[in-house]
Amino acid sequence: MNTTETLNRICSLKHFSPLPSGDSVPLCETEGRLIYCLPEFVNLHLYTKAVDNLPEVLITRDMLHHAATNSNINVFLPVTENIWKRLQNAWYENGFREALQIAAQSEEDVNSLLKFFSIQTISLLNKFNRICSRIPLLSSKDTEFQQQPGGKECIVCIEWHPHCKKIALATRDDSVRVFSSHTKLVPLLKCKVQRNVSCLAWRPLSTSDLAVGCASGILIWTVDPNSVVMRPSSSTAVLLQRSDHTDISSIAWSADGNLLVSASRLNQIMYVWEVSTERATCLKRIGGGGISLVTWAPDNRKVFAATSRLVFRVWTTDLWTPERWSLPQGHIVAACWSPCSLALLFATSLEPVIYALTFGPIGSVYTAVEDRRGACRVADLTDVTLPSGHRVGGEVNQMVWDGRGRHLAVTFHDSELIAVFLTNITTSPNTVHVTPCCFIKGEPGEKPNAITFQKNFEEGANLTIAWSSHRVQYFPFIYQELGSSNTIGSPGPLESSLQQSHIAGKSYSDLPSFIRSP
Repeated sequence: MNTTETLNRICSLKHFSPLPSGDSVPLCETEGRLIYCLPEFVNLHLYTKAVDNLPEVLITRDMLHHAATNSNINVFLPVTENIWKRLQNAWYENGFREALQIAAQSEEDVNSLLKFFSIQTISLLNKFNRICSRIPLLSSKDTEFQQQPGGKECIVCIEWHPHCKKIALATRDDSVRVFSSHTKLVPLLKCKVQRNVSCLAWRPLSTSDLAVGCASGILIWTVDPNSVVMRPSSSTAVLLQRSDHTDISSIAWSADGNLLVSASRLNQIMYVWEVSTERATCLKRIGGGGISLVTWAPDNRKVFAATSRLVFRVWTTDLWTPERWSLPQGHIVAACWSPCSLALLFATSLEPVIYALTFGPIGSVYTAVEDRRGACRVADLTDVTLPSGHRVGGEVNQMVWDGRGRHLAVTFHDSELIAVFLTNITTSPNTVHVTPCCFIKGEPGEKPNAITFQKNFEEGANLTIAWSSHRVQYFPFIYQELGSSNTIGSPGPLESSLQQSHIAGKSYSDLPSFIRSP
C-alpha cells in the first residue's frame, strides 16, 4: 500500500468538525457535546463542578523577574558598595561569568592583573561558544531548549502531581511555583544553580519530591505540603550533578519512584539515578547525537529515548538493553506512552504524521509474521485551513495522552489551535485507533505554550493548558460512564489490556518508512 492511500484511510485534521464563527472559545465537553462561550462571559462552573476543587493557578507579569542568566546585576546594586562587595554579590546571584563582566568593565580601583584575567577569560568563553555553535550536535534544535526559558514564552512547562491535586509550573525567570488545592500558599522554588529550567517531574508515591531539570543538572526539591514557608531554602533541594551531564533536556521517574532517568542534548549519555543514595549509572550508546527526550513506560518495563538526529531507542529495564531504530529523515519531537504500556505514539520533525509502535508482553515490536518490525501511521497532521480562517497542523510541538487512554492532545509550532483526538487500543491484533474529537482555541491572540493532562482526574480527562498570555485553563472532558466496558471511539476496553497476559501476533497493512536497525 502506498503512502497516499494509507494517509487517505487514517484520521486526518480535515475530518474534524469546524470551529464556530466569531470569538467563541470552547470551555469543556460534557454529555458528549462541546460547550462554547464568548471570552468575556467565560464561567466553567455553570456547566460542570468537576474542577471546582482544583487549585487556582494565577501568573501575572508582576510575579516574573528576568532570568538570572539575562539580568544585569549592576542595575540593582547600590553604587556605594565597593568593587569587592559587588563582585561577591554578582557571583552569588548570577554566577562566575557575571562577576568577570563586572571586573572587566569596572572603572574603579581594580587590580590590573584581575582586570586582565577577567577580559581574557571572557574572550576565551566567547570563542568557545562560537566554536560550539558550529558543531551540529550543539547547534540548531539541539540547543533550542536552552533559549526557551528566556524567550517570549512566560510558562516553560507544567506538571501535575500523580496522586495529589497540585500542579508545578516553571516560568521563564527560572522559578518553579507549586499550586495546591488544600492551601492558598504558593511555594516559590528558586536558587542560584537553578538556571534554564527545561522540565519538571513529580516523584511517584511521594507527596513532596519534585525533580527540576536545568542547566546545572537535576534539583530534587522537597516541598513540605504542611509548611507555611513561601520561599523554601535551597537546603531543601538536592543537586544531582555530573561533569559530563549538564543542560538537562528531559527527566522521567520510574513508576515506583526509586529511579530517575535523565538526558541531555549535549551528549549521548543517559543516567539512571538512584535518588536516595545519589548514585548514577551511565547508559551510553554510539550514534544519534544528544538525547532530547526520555519517557518511562507506565508498567516500568521500558524506557523510550529520542536523540536529536535520526536514531531513537527503546530500552528494556530488566537488563538495560536497547533496541535501536532509525528514521529516514528528521528527528523525534514528541512521544507519549499509552497508560497500558502496549503502545507508544510519536511524531517527527519533517513528517506531519503520528506514528504508533505497539508492544507485546515481552517488549517486542512486530508488524508482520516474519519478525519485520516497524511503526504504523495512525494520524495525518498535514496542515489545513479551517472555514474560520485558522490554520492547524504541520510540525508537532507537544503531544500528551490522558491517563485512561481516551484523549490525545497535540499542539503545533505554527498554530494557535490544539487538536484533540479520541483514542482506543484493541488487542488481537494490538492496534491503536485514532479518531477526531475537537479543536481547542484560546482567547484572541493566545497560543498554547504547554499542555498536560491531570493524572488523577476522577470525572474523565482534564486537559490543562498554559497559554501565551500567562493564563492557565482547565479543559475537562466529562465521561458519563466510567465503568463502561467500551472506551470512546471504537469498541474494546483499554483498561482490560492491563491484565492481558498474552498478545496475539499482529499484522498491519501499512509498513513504515523506517525499520529497526540490527
